[in-house]
Amino acid sequence: MSTKTVLILLIVALSSCNHKSQTNYIQFIDQKIGTNTSTTLLADGSQQIQAADGQTIIGISAPFGMTQWTPQSQSGQQKCVAPYYYGNIYTEGFRATHWLNGACEKDYGSISILPSTLSQELKFLPTKRPTFSLIYFEDISPAYMSVGFVQEQLLTEVTGSKRCGLFRFSWLAPVDPVIMIYINNDYDKGFIHIDLENQEIVGYNPVSKFYRNKGESAGIAGYFVAKFSMPINEYGTFGNFEKEKGSTTRKDQRQIGAYVSFQPENSEPILLKVGTSFTSIENARKNLETEIEDWNFNATKNKLEKQWNEMLGRIDIETTDSLELSKFYTALYHSLLHPRLMSDVNGDYPVFNAADRIQNSGEFNYYDDFDSWNTSRAQMPLLSLIAPEEYKDMIASLLQKAKDGNWLPASPLANNFTMASTGDYSSSIIADAAAKGFDFDYKLAYNYLKKNATDIPTAGELNDGKGRPGSESYLTNGFIPLEEPLMNFPQTESQVARVLEYSYNDWCVAQLANRLGENADFNKLLANSMNFTNVFDEDREWMNGCYADGSFVTDFDPDQAQPFFNNRTSRQYTWYVPHSVPTLIELLGGKAQFEEKLSSFLNSAQYKHADAISQHVPYLFNYTGDWATTQKLVKAILTREYGADVGGLSGHDNAGQLSAWYVLSSMGFYPTCPGSNEYQLSSPIFKKATLHLNKKYYSGKRLILSTDQEAKSIIFNQVTLNNKTIGNSITHRDIQLGGELHFSKKQTYSKE
Repeated sequence: MSTKTVLILLIVALSSCNHKSQTNYIQFIDQKIGTNTSTTLLADGSQQIQAADGQTIIGISAPFGMTQWTPQSQSGQQKCVAPYYYGNIYTEGFRATHWLNGACEKDYGSISILPSTLSQELKFLPTKRPTFSLIYFEDISPAYMSVGFVQEQLLTEVTGSKRCGLFRFSWLAPVDPVIMIYINNDYDKGFIHIDLENQEIVGYNPVSKFYRNKGESAGIAGYFVAKFSMPINEYGTFGNFEKEKGSTTRKDQRQIGAYVSFQPENSEPILLKVGTSFTSIENARKNLETEIEDWNFNATKNKLEKQWNEMLGRIDIETTDSLELSKFYTALYHSLLHPRLMSDVNGDYPVFNAADRIQNSGEFNYYDDFDSWNTSRAQMPLLSLIAPEEYKDMIASLLQKAKDGNWLPASPLANNFTMASTGDYSSSIIADAAAKGFDFDYKLAYNYLKKNATDIPTAGELNDGKGRPGSESYLTNGFIPLEEPLMNFPQTESQVARVLEYSYNDWCVAQLANRLGENADFNKLLANSMNFTNVFDEDREWMNGCYADGSFVTDFDPDQAQPFFNNRTSRQYTWYVPHSVPTLIELLGGKAQFEEKLSSFLNSAQYKHADAISQHVPYLFNYTGDWATTQKLVKAILTREYGADVGGLSGHDNAGQLSAWYVLSSMGFYPTCPGSNEYQLSSPIFKKATLHLNKKYYSGKRLILSTDQEAKSIIFNQVTLNNKTIGNSITHRDIQLGGELHFSKKQTYSKE
C-alpha cells in the first residue's frame, strides 16, 4: 500500500471519528468557494473576461476571530496575494493569518508553521518549503481542517478559537519529528525566541503601513506564544537567507525562524497550541491560557463548532436544493469573518494610529479591518440583524478610533488610517446604526461625522489618510474640478467619483443631525447631499467630469473608463445616487428613459456585479414601480454571478460584502440606501427563510420570508406582511416587529 493511500485512509478514519451525527449548519459550508479564478458569467452571458479571484481562503477561526489558520501556498505578505489558492498541491505549512478575506490588500503580522522530520533536509529556505500535500476538503469546516503530507507521512489537523490555534500532528512512523515556526515579513523584520524553561517559542512580526509611507511601522505587531504537548528534544533558530549567484548566503543575524524536534513514544501525536495578540507576548499567553486551557483537541473543536452553528443558525433556510444550501451558508460564513477582533481577553488593544501604545477597551470588544467602502453597503447592515451584540461593539470601535486619531477613519485597516477609500463610509456605517436605534453616544459620534463632512484637512492630515481629499472645492463649489488632481492617493484623480460618494455620505450625516435637532447643520448637509447634480451633464445625460469654469468634458464616451470616475465608466457611476433616486430619475428624463438606460446597463458587460459601486443597481426598478424586473434581475444575478465551486464568486469578496449581497438578496430584500431604514424587496429563492432575531435588540422575534413553492425562477406580484398587502419595500421597524412576509401570485419567466 502506498504512502499516499495510507494517508488518505488515516484522514478518513480520523475525520469519521470527529464527525457529528446530528445535522449542523457548518456541514453546508464549502470553503473552496471563491478560492480561485472566477468561472461565473458576465451580464451578457459571456465568460468573465479577466481573472477575478474571490480571494477567499480556507480559514479556521471563530466568527470575527483575531487570527485565521489557513494552509499556505505561497510565502510573503504581498498586496493582492492571498495566503492560499485552491489547486496548489504544494503547501508551505499553515499560516496564522490576518488576511482581509476576499480583498486585494495584504496580510500582516503573520507567522507560519511547517511540520517535517529531521531525517529530511530542514526547509529553512522559502524555495525548499513547498511540500506535496493532500487537503481533505470534504471534512473542512470553519472549526476543523486536516492536511496530509505525503513525503513526511504526516497528518496535520487544525482547530482553534477566537485568538488561538490548536494543531494535532500524527506521524505514521515518527523519526525525529520537527516543527518549524517562521515569521512572514517582507521587510526582514521580526523576532523569535525558544524558551526552554517554559517549553515555548515566542516572537512577533511587526506590521508596516499599507498605502502611505510603506515600510514604516504601523505601530502594531502580530505577537505569538507557541506551546507543545511534549518536551522539546533538539532545537535551533535561523535567520534570513537570500540567493546570490546560485548560492545561499546569510543576509543578517536577525533570528526570524525556529525549529524544535521531539521523541514521541508509540506514534503518539504531538499537539501544538498557539496564542496570538496585537499587544504583547504576555497577552498572547493570556489569550491562550484562557481560550485553550488544556490539550483536548476534540473538546476545542466541538466548542468552536458550537459557536459557528449558533451564529449560522440565526438564519434557517428551507429548500430541497443542496447546492443552494451550500451557496447560502458559505456566503453567510464569509459575511461573519470581519471586522476582526483586535482586543485581548483582558480588554487590552493597540491604540489606533499610534506607535506601540496600549489601552483597555473596558466593557466592549475592540474590532478593526472594516473595509468600510465595501462592507457599509450590505455586510454591516446584515450584521446589525444577525450579530447585533458584536455589531454594537464594532460601532464603539469606530468611535474609539475617531477619538484616538482625532478624525473618523474612512476605511480603517491594520489599526491605521488608509487612503484606500474614495468616500467616507465609516460615517455611513455609524449613521445607519443610529437610524436603527443602537445605543451609543450620538452627540460624540455626530461631532466626528460632522468634522469629516465639513472640516478641511491640512496637507499633512491628508497625507496621513485623515479627512476627505478635495473637500475644500467640494464644500466651496459643490464639485471637485478636474484641474485639481489628488496626488497623494492611490486614486490620484477620482474627482467625480468623490462628489457622488460624498453626496451620499453627507445625506447619511444629515440624518443624524436631524435626529439630534441640529437643524442648521441638517439643512446644510442636506443641501450638500445634492452636489451630485453639479456633475450631471444635461447635454449628454450622464455624469461627467467638470472643469473649474463649470464646463464638461467634450470628448466623452459613457462606456470609456476615466480617471475622474476612479477608472470606471460614467455608465457604471451615474447610478450611484442611492439617497435620491427620484432626483436621478428626473435628471435622466423620467421613468421611461431611466428604465431604458438602466436595462441597457444591467444587460451589458458594463455591469460588473463584484464592483460594490453597482450592487444596489438591480433594485432601482422598484423606484419606477417595476418590481417584476427587479425580481427577474436579482434572481438572474444570484444564478449567474454565484456558483458552488472554487470559481463561484465573480470577483473579490471584499471582507464579505459580495457574499452578504447574496445572503440578503436570496432571502428577498436589500438595503439599497443604508441610513434610510428601508429595504427594497426582490423575492426569496427559497421556500422559506427564517430570521431569528436577538432577544435584547429585537425582542426575540422571528421574521419569516415565505413563498408558495421553490422560487428560483418565479416572479411574484403580491407580497403581504402579517396578512396585509404591502408595496415593494419594508422598513427596519417591520423587521424588528417580526412576523411573516409572504410572496404569492406567481408567474414564471425564462432566464434567457
